[in-house]
Amino acid sequence: MKNAPRNRADEPVEPPRWADRLLAWLLAPERLEEVLGDLHEEFAYQVGRIGERRARWRYVWDVLGFVKPPPGWLFAVKQNHQKFTSTPLVSMDMIRNYFAIAFRQLWKNQLFSAVNIIGLTVGLAVSTLIALYVWHEFHYDRFEPFADRTYRIMSIMKYGDQDVTFTGLQEAFGREVKQQIPEVEEVVRISDGDAILQSDQNHQFNEEHIGFADASTLSVFGLRVLQGDARTALREPGRIVLTRQLAEKYFGTQNPVGKTMIYDKHFPLTVSAVLDDLPTNSVIQFNGLVSLHSMPSLGAQQQDLYKGQGFLSTYLVLHQGASASAVETKLKTIKSGIHFVGMSAKFFLEALPTLHLDSRNTSKSVRQSLYILMTIALVILVLAVINYISLTTARATKRAREVGIRKAIGGQRSELIGQFFMESFLTTTLAFLLSLALLQGLFPWANHALDLHMDKRVLTQGPYLGLMLALWLGCSILSGSYPALLLSGFRPALVLKGAIGWRQSGVGVRRVFTTVQFTASIGLLICSLVLYAQMRFLRTKNLGINRAQVVAIHIDGEMVPQFPGLRDAIRQWAGTGNVAVSNSALFTNRIAIMFINAEKNKKQLMVNVLSVDKPFFDMMGVRWQYRPLGWEVGPVTKDLTVYNQTLIKEAGIKGNPLQQPAPLKDQPADGITTDFHLRSLHGAVSPMKLTVVSDTNRSILAKGGYLLVKLNPNTDVSKSLDQLKTLYNHSQPTAPFDYYFLDEAYDKLYSRETRLMQLFNGFTILTLLVACLGLLGLMTFSVEVRTKEIGVRKVLGASVSGIVVLLSKDFLKLVLISILIASPIAWYAMNKWLQDFAYKVSIEWWVFALAGGLATGIALLTISFQSVKAALANPVKSLRND
Repeated sequence: MKNAPRNRADEPVEPPRWADRLLAWLLAPERLEEVLGDLHEEFAYQVGRIGERRARWRYVWDVLGFVKPPPGWLFAVKQNHQKFTSTPLVSMDMIRNYFAIAFRQLWKNQLFSAVNIIGLTVGLAVSTLIALYVWHEFHYDRFEPFADRTYRIMSIMKYGDQDVTFTGLQEAFGREVKQQIPEVEEVVRISDGDAILQSDQNHQFNEEHIGFADASTLSVFGLRVLQGDARTALREPGRIVLTRQLAEKYFGTQNPVGKTMIYDKHFPLTVSAVLDDLPTNSVIQFNGLVSLHSMPSLGAQQQDLYKGQGFLSTYLVLHQGASASAVETKLKTIKSGIHFVGMSAKFFLEALPTLHLDSRNTSKSVRQSLYILMTIALVILVLAVINYISLTTARATKRAREVGIRKAIGGQRSELIGQFFMESFLTTTLAFLLSLALLQGLFPWANHALDLHMDKRVLTQGPYLGLMLALWLGCSILSGSYPALLLSGFRPALVLKGAIGWRQSGVGVRRVFTTVQFTASIGLLICSLVLYAQMRFLRTKNLGINRAQVVAIHIDGEMVPQFPGLRDAIRQWAGTGNVAVSNSALFTNRIAIMFINAEKNKKQLMVNVLSVDKPFFDMMGVRWQYRPLGWEVGPVTKDLTVYNQTLIKEAGIKGNPLQQPAPLKDQPADGITTDFHLRSLHGAVSPMKLTVVSDTNRSILAKGGYLLVKLNPNTDVSKSLDQLKTLYNHSQPTAPFDYYFLDEAYDKLYSRETRLMQLFNGFTILTLLVACLGLLGLMTFSVEVRTKEIGVRKVLGASVSGIVVLLSKDFLKLVLISILIASPIAWYAMNKWLQDFAYKVSIEWWVFALAGGLATGIALLTISFQSVKAALANPVKSLRND
């Protein structure tokens, strides 16, 4: 070695040997000795100048410089001794070099790389989560073994001006279908309901979604049995099937098959099977199923339901090749089914996979919401890719000389394209791996917080893996294409002169990208503001009835003897005017409906029917239009019939209804209330009939009811519930303490809208963040290009504020253009969404002004850092080379 450096002990200092071995792997043999000699001489010089430690680092850095062809080492790659042609694009050596250079570029520009990787990671993770949810919703009930020939019977009845659909049929209807229609291979009937279950003294609960079903249910719907026999589980009376979670709740880790559970406090049932967790993408959902033939032996109430009421969803499995339309025609001949006076039912079939989104009783807004989410997922992914492209091309000037020199010494454009594609591939791959980890970690939280009802098993299924692979490859290609074509297209002569044109630098495309990003962000921001305004309107609108701080305690039908003492105890605790009784659960779908013709105009009415006591009206704030005669004198001595304003109007009665004939046959009006809502504001107030009873035990509690208790606004809710439970348990109840809050039940009526608002809020923040990153990249590029111009202006006396305005005004123009583009699009989308509500807000001008102001303020904050920094820079530094 020439001029080997020496340490203090006069011993030569050697450069890192591993670096020499790396250089030997990178260089052609005929060039190795020459290059090593030069590097070692430089190393010896640097040891004396900057010290051994720093010289070693510099030596390593010089060696890594041979990963790409730098100026001065022509074609320092392994090549044929006779033919000095460039290495083919697809050779392993070139791919290895591409990878090494790409990794070095990422490491050298850590801030830039981190921004790009984080942007792509979040974009991939969020868009994948949305895509998974949309795929999950569009693929309901496709896993069942007979899904392609399974249909649900729906009945439709013309009543007044509207079609009323029902999914519930009588038990006899299914039996007749199986006997009379030969195209039907199997009939499956299933119901839904609530029941009190008990395994021992310590495990008694009021359970939701405990239904009745045929023996064929488990096999037809392909439900996986963990314990027990699927073929016989529901064949005999007195059998109950539990889901895994319900079995663990009552029996822990024990095998419950063969054990006894008490149904509805009196009737023993034998556990015949335990099912695995039900697929979340199915309309068939339950916690437990009792064999249908058990119903006649489960008390008078179940007997009446079994014999005469429509309560069973009935599914038909047709024979191979059977025509569904032919079966629909034959259903008209079935004489059993749901029949109301004055109505004739028509039956039709709905394919099982279409029930979730395309059933006649499913709102069209459900499918529209999925299309909206799918569009947002695509927008987020595109914005993340655009952001990568924008930031990459913004750095074009920093790499322009590198490209120019490589092309000047013989580098092919295909090689440069391959190099930039490798950088994009490496960045996307890192983002892809991080997004996988992010999605796996955040899936449970997002699933719960957004109420998506997705099973984590979707993360292990083929569609998820295929989706991630497609996104990975798609992002790699999309994010690498434009930068590769732009950077590799620089003309060496212009680059080396420092004369990159406006079009060559890609600034025009980046302005378009930034406009697209802010258009999407502002559009989502406007939508979020409208969603918030509508949801606030729904939650704060006066419904004509109080719901705040009102708890509804379920009273079992067998608690008639205990009820007076319980009611008096709670009245003493809460105050006499804060306790009322209702036979139905308010703000739920359990309010009874009566179909009847108005007496005067013979109009067909669908009337909500409710039984309450006298304190109900004052406690719930229901106002009177016409009070019953003697209402304020004393207690109610006979049952009173009260109607709301809507029913009187629909019945064609004008003037004082109390002085006119009965609006409904044999049901004269004793009083008229103002309208109040017991359902969501998607629809108008329904006609309503309230029966004010004199004997709550006889009239309300015959089939169970609800004790409504209004809590003090300043009370501790948890302590109040504990005290109510204590009072309830002191009455020796026949059922466990079960309650719900009216305001929470009302909010659940808008669960879909609430979920959509949460998604929009999150996506708006995300798109704004991505747009700001893109704007920051564009601002950085502008400052770099105009460094000398800024220096000259400062020398000539330009102020800091003037330079900041000069640099910022072009970007603010892009934001203003984005506001003009986004506003009409967002207005149209939200105006269409609001059509689903009978009561809705108006889209005011301030929504667009607020969204535009927020976007402009965020943009100013984003660009202010770079613009102020450039304006304060010393002009001497920017002009020293000229």
